[in-house]
Amino acid sequence: LVYNYFFGDAQEKAQSKEIFHKVGELGKASWSLLKSEKAKLDEGKYDTAIDKIGNVYDDLRSRARSTNDTESLQRLSELERERLALEQRMAEIEAEKDLQASRNRPLGTTLVADEKELKIDLRRLLSDTETLMRQMEKE
Repeated sequence: LVYNYFFGDAQEKAQSKEIFHKVGELGKASWSLLKSEKAKLDEGKYDTAIDKIGNVYDDLRSRARSTNDTESLQRLSELERERLALEQRMAEIEAEKDLQASRNRPLGTTLVADEKELKIDLRRLLSDTETLMRQMEKE
């Protein structure tokens, strides 16, 4: 892309410029979404963060594919597996909370601890995602 941007014919230069523009737009949108979800997590609204981080991954995956960044694609796959595992854990915790509420029982200490651990792991996932995004920007 860089070669075509500077040394290609008019069509190659135009294509390269368009790809760079799209990559830049994806980056801005991804940063905005990541910051928004981190803020929601800080407010205790972690349920939507897990879903929306998948959108960030989709954008980053498109960007990595357009630049043939196989290392980032591999890291995104790892992060996506972590996200899905967190999503499953969250569903299990929510189901248990609903069960306890239907029985008019207070939440057990194990469930409270599991929920705290989930939030910590989600913050770590968001931090790892931010690190990857910074690395992708440098390339």
